[in-house]
Amino acid sequence: MKPIATVGENYQYPPANLAALLSPLMRLNFGEEIQQLCLEIAVSQAPSSQSAAALLGLWVMPPLVHGLSLNIKKYLLVSMPLWAKHVSDEQIQGFVENLMVAVFKPASQPCHPEMCPSALQGLSQAMKLPSPSHHLWSLLCDATGRIFDLLPNRIRRNDLELYISIAKCLSEMTDEGANQVSQITKENIEKAAFVKLYLISQGRLPLMSLTDLLTAAMQHPSKETLAWMILHSLYQARIVNHTNTGVLKRLEWLLELMGYMRNIAYQSASAQNVPPAEALDFLMLIFAAAVVAWADHEAPLLLGLSASWLPWHQENGPGGPAAALLGRSPMHRVTVQEVLTLLPTSMLLLLQKEPWKEQTQKFIDWLFSIMEIPNEAFAATSKDLLKATLLSLRVLPEFKKKAVWTRAYGW
Repeated sequence: MKPIATVGENYQYPPANLAALLSPLMRLNFGEEIQQLCLEIAVSQAPSSQSAAALLGLWVMPPLVHGLSLNIKKYLLVSMPLWAKHVSDEQIQGFVENLMVAVFKPASQPCHPEMCPSALQGLSQAMKLPSPSHHLWSLLCDATGRIFDLLPNRIRRNDLELYISIAKCLSEMTDEGANQVSQITKENIEKAAFVKLYLISQGRLPLMSLTDLLTAAMQHPSKETLAWMILHSLYQARIVNHTNTGVLKRLEWLLELMGYMRNIAYQSASAQNVPPAEALDFLMLIFAAAVVAWADHEAPLLLGLSASWLPWHQENGPGGPAAALLGRSPMHRVTVQEVLTLLPTSMLLLLQKEPWKEQTQKFIDWLFSIMEIPNEAFAATSKDLLKATLLSLRVLPEFKKKAVWTRAYGW
């Protein structure tokens, strides 16, 4: 049967009652291999054979699907894009509810963790099918939302690929649908932030949507965890070739962030129930992260950033259970704090490049405005950092203007 299944992947067989031929082999005890080969034939022939589609439809629904081996279930999950359009609405709904979504229950400890990647692989590919029926599309979107809700909020690095896969599913939905599923709440902020940051880094969502995320992140007790995710996302946004992540979009967003910080500093904007000093410290961390991530490639590489999220989840090191969570290991905390150390050097490198250099005067004026805040809304250490950043620009023509350098040195 193996040659028949192999040839059938690329060839539609002449009309035949495949259900009558394959059903006895499926039901009698011929072993797992024969069952899988029968289903492979049914999957490959379902587009042209009603009997193959009928047989397949019976085996993807309870109770028969529960009697299949783990490997066969994984095959059905991965191959779902090939047969989803050729079984009835009731059958595909039964498969999605009783197998695809069910493998993620309960959220804290999936019953079948080895099947979760297969489920999301099949789901993400099924969402790319051209012209799906309204029922199928609604079912897939609903499954995406339910799986997202079932995934734990704190992201274990060993499970990181699951969150990337669910983000890819969301990327196939409309902006409104994706935002509704991944709406940030107090309970899900870490996984929702990661999903949004992944979509932003790939250009699927505009950088400006990051501002809303920052507003929610300021209220989170573990701000450094989110800061590490944002740092990684900002670096990947620079690497990805997309109109939403182009240099002009990044410049526009950074100027917007600077204006937001200035408004909070002078209390002309609210920080959402967060003390201004705490909000500004966090936003300064994000500002530094953006400058370091976009100035050159040396500093990000020294910080351990890369073009992919996945290398991080393969790390094994000391730090206890928290080290297994994304953004919570001691190394991640050190990485986040190091961007502040690198800010003066990276700012100079950034403002020597086009089109950033054209905005040098705006950056200098902004540094002065934050440094000279009359109240105590900004920590002294942060003001010292900004002064060091300003003085690092002394080689630039804009700094050499008498009005600028005398003000910078306090003369």
